[in-house]
Amino acid sequence: MAYDLHVVRTADWLDASTNPISKDEIDHLITTDSTLAWSNQDFVDMKSDGETVRYCMIEWNGVSCFWWYHDQIVCSGADEAQIGKLLSIAAALSASVLGDDGEKYELRKTLFGSEKIVTV
Repeated sequence: MAYDLHVVRTADWLDASTNPISKDEIDHLITTDSTLAWSNQDFVDMKSDGETVRYCMIEWNGVSCFWWYHDQIVCSGADEAQIGKLLSIAAALSASVLGDDGEKYELRKTLFGSEKIVTV
């Protein structure tokens, strides 16, 4: 099972429904970021209240790697570039990036001015 990262507005990604990221917000993000698009082919099927619900993937630069699920954006098995994009998405949505184990991902400046992804 892959490790997931979650873009949420809460301190714990399991509580995301208390301050959800709406589909309307994702639609707006996609229309304002030319590198993002709803996938026409790729999706994730998830069980919800006993029914299977299909969630369309979000493409980044033509590759399906994120999806909106109820109240958050999820990325499974993210590489460093995808984590960087998730941090950008989170900033645009006034949100944070959290791992399955609750660690928070941040972008920090190094001593020489470059940026580095860290977990806290």
